[in-house]
Amino acid sequence: MTYQQYYNKLVSDISASKRHLAEQNKLLKGEKGYLDTEDMYAYMSLRNDLNSLLSRCDEISNLITGGRVNPQDEIDPIILPDIA
Repeated sequence: MTYQQYYNKLVSDISASKRHLAEQNKLLKGEKGYLDTEDMYAYMSLRNDLNSLLSRCDEISNLITGGRVNPQDEIDPIILPDIA
């Protein structure tokens, strides 16, 4: 997979994660209209997943725009060890 392909995948995953987060927020609030402690932990876990995706996307963007990698290069596990 190239850096550009991975970046595109992250953008798609972020979009899906945002939709899922919004849906889950509505479901967790339900009829009560607020998040209780258990619901808040579930929501924060989903939010952390989204933040992780955003961070990885930012990292890839910085690598590409900073000239450290070429978008068409295959991903190097030394540069991005969490992908390999």
